[in-house]
Amino acid sequence: MKWLRPNQAARSIHDVDYTALWERGIRVLIFDLENTLCRWRQWGLDPRTRALLASLRERGMRITILTNASIPPRQPFRRELEDAGIHLVDCAHKPLRGGLRRALAALGAHPSEAALIGDQLLTDVLVGKRARLYTVLVDPLGTQESGPTRFNRILERILGRRGPSRADPDPR
Repeated sequence: MKWLRPNQAARSIHDVDYTALWERGIRVLIFDLENTLCRWRQWGLDPRTRALLASLRERGMRITILTNASIPPRQPFRRELEDAGIHLVDCAHKPLRGGLRRALAALGAHPSEAALIGDQLLTDVLVGKRARLYTVLVDPLGTQESGPTRFNRILERILGRRGPSRADPDPR
């Protein structure tokens, strides 16, 4: 069960203590996309999220987005991320580690300096833990989700998903 225990939990990406992550040596933030940064299939960042990511980049954080979604090549969201200096790895097949490895390689990062922030235990937290990243679980932004994600949510409840704002005392 340690593979499903996030190191930290927060209500949203806006409630994560990024200063504490920096103090831990975290220099790379890997965000899940759907229901973490934006709602399901509504690819685009709201102004508050855009401002947060810009602020984190100004602090020196390197950022990538890791998603199981397939974002079409001509989707304007891809350009928005590129213009903001944010790398995107789509079709990541989480909880498999291949997409995460591509994300780390693209940023020239080691797992010990990276945190994965997402809304699902069985994809985001699991892949992060398997790759030895620090993990942060946030509440999902909405209730609309794909069929596989809805199934994962049922399993999360059975497994006793913890509520927000509780930190796991085990740092890794």
